[in-house]
Amino acid sequence: MARDQPGLPIILIAGIPIVAVRLGVGFLRFQARRKRGVQRFRETLVRSGMPREQAGRLAQSYHDAGSLRKMLRAAGAT
Repeated sequence: MARDQPGLPIILIAGIPIVAVRLGVGFLRFQARRKRGVQRFRETLVRSGMPREQAGRLAQSYHDAGSLRKMLRAAGAT
């Protein structure tokens, strides 16, 4: 099979950096959106009258719920 298409390994190797960059950019976008969402959530809680300390703890729980690392660990544990 490799004799039929000698350039295939080169194409695959050339494509790996592109995939890595796309995944990296996607991850950074996810992190930025998550951070903004947590900030808005905390601000909304404080504006609605919740004490800052309690709002901070709840926002931290909200932040942890969206942790990709924790999601992957949980998926691997099951």
